[in-house]
Amino acid sequence: MSSRHLSIILDSLFILFIILFTLSFFFDVPRAYIEQQLEGSEIAVSVVYISVVILTTVFAPLVGLPLTPVVSVIIGPFLTALYSVLGWTVGAVIVFFIARYLARPFLSRLINMSRIEKYERYIPEKHIFLWLVFLRMIVPVDILSYVIGFTKRIKFPVYVLSTFIGIIPFSFIWAYGGYSLIEKDYIMFSIFSGIGILLFFVSLVYYYLSQRSS
Repeated sequence: MSSRHLSIILDSLFILFIILFTLSFFFDVPRAYIEQQLEGSEIAVSVVYISVVILTTVFAPLVGLPLTPVVSVIIGPFLTALYSVLGWTVGAVIVFFIARYLARPFLSRLINMSRIEKYERYIPEKHIFLWLVFLRMIVPVDILSYVIGFTKRIKFPVYVLSTFIGIIPFSFIWAYGGYSLIEKDYIMFSIFSGIGILLFFVSLVYYYLSQRSS
């Protein structure tokens, strides 16, 4: 078995575990059992969750987002959102350094970097910070972090601050939305879902307009 096939199998099992673990919270008996077993383990759950968020950001094929609603029930949606922001920011910083200082020099020996550098023309000349903030609300953290890391125009301080601000809205939307869904508070779920959809389309429109003006 090749390493690629093994990676696909492990990722599939990981995703399946998260899905089953999340679905268990929709049923009273498994949920009550899990909550009883995890009672008093909020710190451990928080540390594990932050670690998972960081790892799934660095190793893009892994998906840890479905775990957010589950954790929000255990430690609360507010702390879950804060830990999501922390984990995604730290993960994005790690990805930035991997892409720019490890992957880019390595790829430069294998391919013509002009093929990658041509994509830098999509970065606007003005309002780069605001452009990155809105782009964070459209493109997944892991993918965008690697893409930006390959470019040279984005400075690290701008990257970090725009990342931190850009992931805050959907961190809270996903945490509170997932929490309200599990708790069967469909009114709150509808509100947060509507806010998320609105933010996504506003960001999409801003990105489109910034591309036309650049």
